[in-house]
Amino acid sequence: MKKIFTCLFFCWHIVVSAQQSISLSLDQAIAFAAANQPQFQNYKIDQQISDAKKLESVTKYLPKLNGTVDFRDNLKLGEIALKFPNPITGLDENRRIQQGTTYSGTAGVDLTQPLLDMNAVSDIKIAKAQRGLTNAQLDQAMIDLKVNVTRSYYLVLLNQERVAKAEKSVERFDKAYKDTKVKFDNQNALKTDLNRAYLNWSNSKYQLKVTQDSIKSSIAAFAQLIGLPTDATVELSDKLPSEIKQPQLPEYPDLKGAELSRVELRAEVQQMQVNKLQLNKINYQYIPSLNGYGYIGGQGLDNTSLASKDKWFWTSYIGMRLQVPIFDGLQKMALARQQKYVLQKNENNIKTIRNSIHYQLQTTAINYANAAKNLELIQENVKLAEEVVKDVNVRYQNSVAGYQEVLDAESTLKETEFNYLQSLYTFLLAELEWKKANGKL
Repeated sequence: MKKIFTCLFFCWHIVVSAQQSISLSLDQAIAFAAANQPQFQNYKIDQQISDAKKLESVTKYLPKLNGTVDFRDNLKLGEIALKFPNPITGLDENRRIQQGTTYSGTAGVDLTQPLLDMNAVSDIKIAKAQRGLTNAQLDQAMIDLKVNVTRSYYLVLLNQERVAKAEKSVERFDKAYKDTKVKFDNQNALKTDLNRAYLNWSNSKYQLKVTQDSIKSSIAAFAQLIGLPTDATVELSDKLPSEIKQPQLPEYPDLKGAELSRVELRAEVQQMQVNKLQLNKINYQYIPSLNGYGYIGGQGLDNTSLASKDKWFWTSYIGMRLQVPIFDGLQKMALARQQKYVLQKNENNIKTIRNSIHYQLQTTAINYANAAKNLELIQENVKLAEEVVKDVNVRYQNSVAGYQEVLDAESTLKETEFNYLQSLYTFLLAELEWKKANGKL
């Protein structure tokens, strides 16, 4: 099922890439980043490297078979001089004897089979533990990817909402300026009121331009984060939530459950397991190794040709070789001591991560609850500020209220809306951090 999903997503990616325009929900953005972000792909490559190392470790215990063929044309044969007694004269005579034959050759197959090799056994165990470590690192990278993409996604939505608010502000100030100009033409408003109305309208247009630019920069950062091609455009299909419910948080944090769910703790424990196996590998080097071996081959010798079978002399043998380490100059002892220090660092890291988890469970719950309360309060303030603006504008049009009241009401609404958006963004990030702390991402 996973392979089918990956294939469909890949095909979908090709289609949208050709169109150079992509509409993404938050979940789709996370999936797109997981499939396209170069940095995240390195964690997947680490898994592939781990698989290759696991295969390599297994091959160390498999038989090794080597074949050799050697043909030689002895262009100039060597000679030796020997003294032999002459049976007739009784004197020693020097005789020169030619060494070897004109043609010689060897052919054979050599087999080696480890029977007892604790170094190879250790490598197999380490490779298996390393695979578990890369899995944990990939899971942690996926959580970090979710957090970063979600943050960036929310920031784009926040800036889009700011633009919407800024556009409404421009509309209100434009209407106020037009109403004031009519009043001024009818001699019911001062020149100062007209100038202030124009300045407020002009400033609101400038603020709209600033917020529109912030969308461009936040979208560019989002596109870069998820690995979107530079010539493609992206649209976000999700919206900021309009209704926020007060979260129902447990009275006491689930420390045990969080520790079991937190990937960074699992990764550190897995790293400690790898380091323990590395220490075992060093200690195993004191154990003798036993290898079986065998050979079958022949040697051909002749002055004319090696093509005939009777020119070859065959041999074969099998045996076992025991290698016993005796003294290595205290090298293994020094390596083992270093590895024990590394394990002590692992233990300290585990303690640090557990303390950090406990701290995060408490602080994120407090921040999450406070953010929800603040957002609920500011939501009510926005509704109240909108009602005040409507009331003041009606009274201003009926010449009951002055322009200063309109300006104060608009400024209050603008500030309240800004605070609401900031509070909403803070709430969403607090919710995200709380889920991360509890291992719910």
